[in-house]
Amino acid sequence: MRLFSTIAVLLIMILQAGTAGGQAVKPGFLNYIDHQWVDSVFKTMSTDEQIAQCIWVAAWSDRDVSHSFEIADLITEYKIGGLIFFQGTPEKQAELSNHYQSLSEIPLIIAMDAEWGLGMRLTGVDRFPYQMTLGAIRNDSLIYLMGRSIALQARRTGVHVNFAPVADINNNPSNPVINYRSFGEQRENVASKSVMYMKGLQDNGILATAKHFPGHGDTDTDSHYDLPVLKHSRQRFDSLEFYPFRRLIDEGAGAIMTAHLNVPALDIRQGLPSTLSDIIITGLLKKEMNFSGLVVTDAMNMRGVTGAFPSGTAEAKAFEAGNDVLEFVTDVGAAISEIRKLIESGRMSAAELEARCRKVLALKYWAGLADFSPVATVGLSDELASGELKAQIRELYENAITVLENRNNVLPVRNLESTRIATLAVNRKAVSIYQETLGRYTSVDHYFVDMNGGDGYREVLETLRDYDLVIAGIFGTDQRPGSGFGISAGLDSLIKKLNRQNRVIVTYFGNPYAIARIPSLQEAAGVILTYQENDFTESLAAQLVFGAFGSRGTLPVTINPGYPAGYGIRIPGNIRLQYGYPESAGMSSLLLNHKIDSLANLGISEGAYPGCVVMAARKGIVVFNKTYGHHEYDGRIEVREDDLYDLASVTKIAASTPALMLLDARELFSPDETLGHYVPLFKGSDKQDLKLREMLAHQAGLVAWIPFWKETIKEATGEFRSRTFQPGPSDRFPVMVANNLYIHRTYRNRLFREIRDSKLGEKKFLYSDLTFIIVPEIISSITGEDWTGFVTENIYRKLGAHNLTFNPYLKYPLTRIVPTEYDSLFRRQLLHGTVHDEGAAMLGGASGHAGLFGTAGDLMKLMEMYRRQGSYGDEQLIPREIIAEYTTCQFPENKNRRGLGFDKPLLNNDELPDEEVYPIRETSLSSFGHSGFTGTFTWVDPEYELTYVFLSNRVYPTRDNPKLSELGIRTGILKALYDSITD
Repeated sequence: MRLFSTIAVLLIMILQAGTAGGQAVKPGFLNYIDHQWVDSVFKTMSTDEQIAQCIWVAAWSDRDVSHSFEIADLITEYKIGGLIFFQGTPEKQAELSNHYQSLSEIPLIIAMDAEWGLGMRLTGVDRFPYQMTLGAIRNDSLIYLMGRSIALQARRTGVHVNFAPVADINNNPSNPVINYRSFGEQRENVASKSVMYMKGLQDNGILATAKHFPGHGDTDTDSHYDLPVLKHSRQRFDSLEFYPFRRLIDEGAGAIMTAHLNVPALDIRQGLPSTLSDIIITGLLKKEMNFSGLVVTDAMNMRGVTGAFPSGTAEAKAFEAGNDVLEFVTDVGAAISEIRKLIESGRMSAAELEARCRKVLALKYWAGLADFSPVATVGLSDELASGELKAQIRELYENAITVLENRNNVLPVRNLESTRIATLAVNRKAVSIYQETLGRYTSVDHYFVDMNGGDGYREVLETLRDYDLVIAGIFGTDQRPGSGFGISAGLDSLIKKLNRQNRVIVTYFGNPYAIARIPSLQEAAGVILTYQENDFTESLAAQLVFGAFGSRGTLPVTINPGYPAGYGIRIPGNIRLQYGYPESAGMSSLLLNHKIDSLANLGISEGAYPGCVVMAARKGIVVFNKTYGHHEYDGRIEVREDDLYDLASVTKIAASTPALMLLDARELFSPDETLGHYVPLFKGSDKQDLKLREMLAHQAGLVAWIPFWKETIKEATGEFRSRTFQPGPSDRFPVMVANNLYIHRTYRNRLFREIRDSKLGEKKFLYSDLTFIIVPEIISSITGEDWTGFVTENIYRKLGAHNLTFNPYLKYPLTRIVPTEYDSLFRRQLLHGTVHDEGAAMLGGASGHAGLFGTAGDLMKLMEMYRRQGSYGDEQLIPREIIAEYTTCQFPENKNRRGLGFDKPLLNNDELPDEEVYPIRETSLSSFGHSGFTGTFTWVDPEYELTYVFLSNRVYPTRDNPKLSELGIRTGILKALYDSITD
């Protein structure tokens, strides 16, 4: 199962077990109201100090020193009870928290308004999704786990209270202040997710604060700037707005935040904010609803409350109304003075003040402040940016993404071999992560259109006519309704015109309400809603398009009659690779990243290669994908993801073998047939009866290799024989071997005759290139077509692996092709874009044993198809039983570890010393792969669900460089993968 989902069912059972019978749960901190520590502290306090404990002021960690002096003065002069931190950095906030705590005689409560985690306020910390996004998730246990993670983040930073969750039911699309901060419009969904979030916080030591009572979800005025008026009936409030708050109270919510609203149905006093209403706060919330936890006001600097009452007076009225804590107080002295007058006049009893103060002190004891220790700042940012948190955030977005249209099952995209695809970024001028990720799955062309440029998109539309499918993304919109959600004029027209001429998949990266303003989206072939625009959603939306995972999200709000709340189309997934984090697949990024970085960089610093690419996947999720170094040691061109490497002998399992497996599946080839049966040239030779099974397992007695090129050079002068090579192409010399070097058209025949006449040895394991030089002849004789075209059309294009190719110089710029060796003996030039292997070069660059070039990403697709037992892209490309046969050790009785084409672990790894095992001791016997002379390596372990690709050009500038093997870099990285597995 996926990360964080593995205990989902158990969590739900545990959480629901505590709610049986609807019994109210007492907030945990109230158990300490009469604790000895609370008693001892309270006895030392004056009336003003008791009042001050109920006042929490705003603090920032990104302001200058004058601000910190101001806060310090409030602490020492008035002995305030707490701080609410806003914008800043984790380290600075922790430093200031420690400083402020050192100044306070009674430890301070540190609170944050962190609805979507500390990243809502602190730079360098990833944000969790908005609550509207979370409202789309079906699996509520994920919300609990999010609450847990936010609690752990908060505790690590010295925070004790989070002003979350938002329990408002947003049923007004024009709501300017709640909107995307709500879980949605359905009361059950809002309530259940609010409870889960609350429990995730409080079960892990952070007090949750449900807000904004009595319900802020149906306002069209922002209470930061004015006082909203809600004219609904009491019956409506009972049935809707109150519902989540009642649930939260029953489940033990520790705090509730009151809103600055005017609600005539609850209190008829005209213009009175609910924050200041004793009828609403004391009568309704505390008595009728039996809430015994901490009642906290919304920020007391908001115009919704200060518009009618000045500082000091507003706080006193809020306190008198029944609020326990006044937050974001701007004039502490005035507030204390006015509240003292309440006590002195008898409008509030000393006992009531004591009860409020004791609540705050009890909360401090519950939060561990009786034994306060400073926050450790070392490594704080790294802990808050852990791979586990990133993987969790990714999973939340993945579960939220909602498919609204899927005509003719356009999602996930299939038939890559026959579909010409364009991507279109609306309101972007450079390739987006969305487009970049789409390009990882298949060959696509990228286009852009700026909707602020009038009708300038007409030219792009005309160009797009030639494509079978356009995958568009709408970017740069606004979450808030005030600007019409940032929907530009002409956007609907653009989508409408695209729909008329193309099959179109559109991803909308923004607020769901905005889709109502783009009616043409309902006519698109596919529509995907991500709710937010960020790196996570851009990458995930592209993955969803190609079926890396399935869609599970449902709308938390109604967009229009066609898209009601609860609507969402489910599509299948897990048909192609995902891109995630190590923790997404049960691995540790802390271990993995450090070890791989160290090894890869060691190879560069020691001169084992100028650069490399490392890619690894587990459970079908790419968990590592990184480039290092440069094409050459001069450092001019950095290695990039889309660079092509000479795969060398990996060609054997990436080109020859898959073609044979396809033919075997079609019953056109059998490894138990003889060589003479397939290739007439070998009839009558000592090789005619060799079984292909023996040959493919390197057990046929063939010599290891033949240096064909040496026979083409005059021994006396070192010059090429004129009847073999010429510097330019012609009818007689049409085959390019390297730049300015062309071989005679008949030389191929001579090369095969030399193989036929080579010495045949004992049938024991001896690694030989000769079998795989012969394999293309077998494939072509069976299919009647060019063998490279056969494997390309039937395997590579179906995988979307368009960058697996021979002779890349024919279609790629040299800046994308990594050079290999400077060949001073044969070709006498730097090999750049042409194959390194001499024999493959003399066969025109395409041989069954060498010649294939590719990117790490495309080789990964092929190897992942093998790991999935022949399935990829929702198609069984090669039957499972064929994959199983070819990747199984064929002749263990002869101590031969090889499969059919595939390399395997040594059979006695468990008995060998570390320096002799292959590839490493941890690999299972079911694992398989291959290495390449140029510095390449790939390995699959079905048992551990691992797929690994390593590409380098260790032969640059000379093959006489053994450091890659001596340092054990390729196998060291493989070991790091196993060592990083945590499940």
